[in-house]
Amino acid sequence: MSIAVLNEVYAETRRLAIAGSNLASDDFRLKKLIDPLQKAGEKAPVFARVAQAVKDVVSSDAESSPQRLLELGTLVTAIRYTQGRTGAAKEARSIEGSDFGLTSSNTSARVLKPLIEALKSTGSGRLEIISEAHERGVFNDIRLVKLAVAAIDDGYSEIGEYVATQILPAYGTAILPELAQTLDVKGKGGHARRLVLMHKLDSVGSRKKVEEALESGSKELKVAAISCLKDSEEHLSFLLSQVKARSQEVRRAALDAIAGFSQPEVVEALLGALGGTDAVFALYAVSRNRSPELLDRLLELTNEQLEAVLATKDKAKRLEALTRLFDLLLGFQSRSDKKSISFLLGCFEQRENLARVKNRGGTDGSCVVERVAGLLAESKSKSAQEQLIEAHESLPPDALEWALVAGLQTCTIKRFFTLFSPYYVATIPKKRGANPAKDKQEVVAGFLSGETGHSSQTSKAKLDSRWLEAAVKLNDLPVVMALAQPKHRGAIKLLSKTVDAKLKGKGATDYDVSDLLRVMIRIEHPKCVEHFVNLLVVQDGSRPGYYTHWLMELIPYLPKDAVSKIEAVVPKLSEQTIDLLIPVLEQLKKR
Repeated sequence: MSIAVLNEVYAETRRLAIAGSNLASDDFRLKKLIDPLQKAGEKAPVFARVAQAVKDVVSSDAESSPQRLLELGTLVTAIRYTQGRTGAAKEARSIEGSDFGLTSSNTSARVLKPLIEALKSTGSGRLEIISEAHERGVFNDIRLVKLAVAAIDDGYSEIGEYVATQILPAYGTAILPELAQTLDVKGKGGHARRLVLMHKLDSVGSRKKVEEALESGSKELKVAAISCLKDSEEHLSFLLSQVKARSQEVRRAALDAIAGFSQPEVVEALLGALGGTDAVFALYAVSRNRSPELLDRLLELTNEQLEAVLATKDKAKRLEALTRLFDLLLGFQSRSDKKSISFLLGCFEQRENLARVKNRGGTDGSCVVERVAGLLAESKSKSAQEQLIEAHESLPPDALEWALVAGLQTCTIKRFFTLFSPYYVATIPKKRGANPAKDKQEVVAGFLSGETGHSSQTSKAKLDSRWLEAAVKLNDLPVVMALAQPKHRGAIKLLSKTVDAKLKGKGATDYDVSDLLRVMIRIEHPKCVEHFVNLLVVQDGSRPGYYTHWLMELIPYLPKDAVSKIEAVVPKLSEQTIDLLIPVLEQLKKR
């Protein structure tokens, strides 16, 4: 009972300290505790001291009450401290833990704030924040482990996929217990990603969960489980049985999983799928399969369709054969064997006849020529690539791009410019209807600028400097941005002119502004810092957060003298932008 009264005194002392010590004088709640304390003091003198201290507080005036209340609080706290107990009654035992192998982190809470918000909240722009933090190594912090694991279930599937494939594997097997505990084989989305990640981290230990998902899991988990068994010959019979499953997703996952096997039953299953609704997906699997028997059968089927296209006069049947030929060509992706190259070259020789087959709004002969050209360009056969390059003048616009791909791989810098620059620099009169010359010019420009699907193969080191000169003369900003070099006056002038125009108009919030600045930083443009600071303020005032993030990515690459200029405008920025700014500005300072 005495300890209970003491606790009451402690609680009332804290209340008065918070409310204001000047209110302690004559406090009726403290007065009620004097008698119980005095009775307890008859057995333990220390309680009598507490009773006297309480009397001193309630009888004090406004000037002395703070000192009296402090003395009472100190005395009560000291007594309660002596009554406390430490330790546990039961026997001590080890606690299971996980070693994440993470180094200590000095990352401040202010720096982590925008990342934590991105992991826990919803809305746009979060993937960029998360990916940028991952590239900086911020996730090497134990405070973020549980948040990262939870993000595998993010409602935005791209974030969940990014976390599962790029971030979580770095934590290793230490996160397996958490993944296994939260896995639901009847679930979707994040649970499928969990299963794949568990198998990646520990294929043996996760085997039971994979088999459970195969037997009784949801459709999504079953597809994930099948992908885990891609290289498992032990489960080949099961995978073959799933090629005919009711679910289309399961069938396609099974076709992908058996692509690496060359057993007769696999060849039979793939050939059987070529005649069904999953034909295109089966062809992707066929292209990766190296069975000689399967290749011979593929060549036979494709030749039949090619002959039908060239010989059949019935329009409907010819278009049907053409569509089938177009699909079957997918089976030749990543093939460089003599039989495949020989067939593709034979098909390429028929390009003029194929191009005559028209089909408004659908697959026509030009589509087939383009696909054949692409297969030749991506093959490892130099002779095949050379034949494609030599035929550039006879190619339709879409196929010309593949001649560019092949030319960049095999031609000298000068020859590449000599062959293909006439398409780019030509003066082409405007006219109604089809304009192949204009189309080819746009194909070359798109390839040089990086706007086409195959422009990743463009290498600036392999391009003649005359391409940049031509782009400046044509005022072709996308190509100039792609090919710009330091100290090139024409490029520097055009970039400055473009950014100035955007700052004066509404274009300062366009997505391509950050791309312009990225180029200016790369070529050490003399005004890159000035433009960056101006755009940072403008974008923050109009569309803070998401749009500003594109500028934040550039800060670590700015010149060192940018730090003081950026810090000078911090008072003008929103708190949301400042949160994004601090961690990347620290990177620039430490560089």
